[in-house]
Amino acid sequence: MAQPRAPRRFDRISLPSAVNRLLVWFSIGALLLSLPLAFNIASRLQAEARMRAEVERMRREVNMAEAKLVGLRAALDYARSEPFVEEWARVQARWSKEGEVVVVPPLTHAPTRLWWEDFLK
Repeated sequence: MAQPRAPRRFDRISLPSAVNRLLVWFSIGALLLSLPLAFNIASRLQAEARMRAEVERMRREVNMAEAKLVGLRAALDYARSEPFVEEWARVQARWSKEGEVVVVPPLTHAPTRLWWEDFLK
């Protein structure tokens, strides 16, 4: 009876040279096809990093705008309050309440003359 043959192992040396050439060309082709993909992935990663930085900058800008809005709302609330109205009326408009007298102090220094007034006389 015939003895079963052990399966042949293919070593690099035992492979035919045509198969070796085919594997080399296939490897080169796969490498050439993967290069554009690698560049595409790298450019997408750079674009994502730029977008993340832009999002962070916009978040800081929104936070600053919200803080400014809080300050403006506080100023508006104060401007609508009774103490502000009274301060404005007394200081800026020089108004008084009934029974009060507004005293405006006289000027303590003489009005200055402009140099061209001498030429116009």
